[in-house]
Amino acid sequence: MLEASCPSCGAPLQFKNKASLWVICGHCDAMALRKDMDLEAVGKVAHLQDDGSPIQLETRGEYKGKRFEVIGRIQLQYPQGFWNEWFLDFEDGRNGWLGEAQGDYAVSFLIDNPGTLPGHGELKPGMSLSIASSPMEVRDIQTSRCISGEGELPFQVRGGYEAPVADLSGQEGKFATVDYSEEPPIVFVGEYVEFDDLRFVGLREFEDW
Repeated sequence: MLEASCPSCGAPLQFKNKASLWVICGHCDAMALRKDMDLEAVGKVAHLQDDGSPIQLETRGEYKGKRFEVIGRIQLQYPQGFWNEWFLDFEDGRNGWLGEAQGDYAVSFLIDNPGTLPGHGELKPGMSLSIASSPMEVRDIQTSRCISGEGELPFQVRGGYEAPVADLSGQEGKFATVDYSEEPPIVFVGEYVEFDDLRFVGLREFEDW
């Protein structure tokens, strides 16, 4: 674990995951880039919108017998509402993502060499694609807008940028997201999960719970 001070306000910051290159200070919203053992301030992020999520930084959980900790978040906005992508640090050294939108949850992992994919404008609902040698069907095509982020992240968050994405589904709850905000597009593959199956600890407490 790398411990350092925020280059903007001096508050203590930590990097728990080796894939994390950026960290957002919870005290002053400054974003800092990790350079060896030092941090460089690169601006500030916008405030997150309160979306009522029970998940927060340092929430812990379990997926397929492996424990994880929530160490970062990207908040996106779609026409239907907000979507969170929580960055997960697993005990076995992996990092993954937990997508959360309107009560639906999906755990996914970045894959290498997803193969040739059609452009975002070529996609249509119901189209069949092969993702990581698995047959998938295009379920939803959207363009989201990044609101902000918090905690540790493997890439820089630029509030206000648009991210054209496509969600796909496969057999037995399999799930994939193709993010066209980069070239070539990046692909995350995983599965839909039930909230209670993740065995969360350290959730936000709400007055009515």
